[in-house]
Amino acid sequence: KNGNSGVFFHVAEAPDLPSTYTTGPEYQLIDNNGHPDARNGPDRHAGGNYALHPPVNGGPRPIGEWNQSRILVKGPHVEHWLNGVKVVDYELWSADWKARVEKSKFKTMPRYGLEKTGHIALQDHGDEVAFRNLKIKVLAKPGS
Repeated sequence: KNGNSGVFFHVAEAPDLPSTYTTGPEYQLIDNNGHPDARNGPDRHAGGNYALHPPVNGGPRPIGEWNQSRILVKGPHVEHWLNGVKVVDYELWSADWKARVEKSKFKTMPRYGLEKTGHIALQDHGDEVAFRNLKIKVLAKPGS
């Protein structure tokens, strides 16, 4: 209830990078009805690509129930799934991607969303959040 968290991917680590959010896109995990940041617009809602792509279709289960999230990253193509429903898809590094980043708070972060690979990070804003059954599957490269 009232929580805010997220899952980042393609996170780079370097001494000059202050935080995971300066490079890695974020699958947003949030109480859409209870956390203040969710009131800043649908691009802050559960399942969305934080501050860039609002989720469409579906939504989170009621507070106290487990949600199932899936992030599919295959080259530049990314899909966010929430409870079995595809809620977002986008192309990293595309003209649309670059335009959205340029209009966002990420425009001052030169490496944001540009890494081709990287770490996964679970966000902690100090709110109660729980994760279970985390699975990472490396997809085969085309032609292999």
